[in-house]
Amino acid sequence: MTMKSAMGGMLLCMFACLDACTNVPPPRTVYQDVRTAVQLRVDPQAGTGHSHPAHLQVEQMVRILSGIRVQPDRRTAYRILAGEAETAPAFTVAEALALAPHLVKALSAAKPDELVTFYRRISDSSTGLAYTTGGLFMREGHLYLVLANYRQSPSDAMSLGIPAYEIDPYDTPLMSLKRAGYTVTFVPQEAEVHPVDNQWKWEFPDRGKLIVIDPLLVFRSSGSSSSKDPTDPKPVR
Repeated sequence: MTMKSAMGGMLLCMFACLDACTNVPPPRTVYQDVRTAVQLRVDPQAGTGHSHPAHLQVEQMVRILSGIRVQPDRRTAYRILAGEAETAPAFTVAEALALAPHLVKALSAAKPDELVTFYRRISDSSTGLAYTTGGLFMREGHLYLVLANYRQSPSDAMSLGIPAYEIDPYDTPLMSLKRAGYTVTFVPQEAEVHPVDNQWKWEFPDRGKLIVIDPLLVFRSSGSSSSKDPTDPKPVR
């Protein structure tokens, strides 16, 4: 077995443990259709517990999803010649509107030891078959979001040396089918949080795919007239 293959197998096992390890309960499905799934999964890194249940409004979640950006990685030589790659929205307007209600519902039902995962199957003439997957949770007023896959082809798993031609990440939405490839950013930039080293951390192999957002700063920066705390623990209607 090559080192590349071993690394791929290790990553696959790491994230499969979120779903299939002994004594870990199966995910709780909040919503599922032919192309979308939103589930609650036990988070081995929850430690003392996430700030769940958490309550956001659907319009607030739409705004958060709309602010997620993806910047393709470029090799150093090409970056020197052409500059940094332009960013693109991680979610289309239709995707943000489709996912937001289910993510809000999932956060309101989440337990302190759980995180929310999302899975989106994409199939169109320009992209072909691809997946956008990841997860999120609230912690002390901050929203942690990992975009493990962004319109990723199922055959990209071969780049990890995983012995399969194509992988559907439905059961492992936090497993990147391809290491690196892009960095996740947020607009407005001032809403992005960079925790200091001595604070609790949630580890993810591809650090560039994990982002921490302060929801209050999102709404203040957008000039929202609402003074409501977006994490105010009131039921979502």
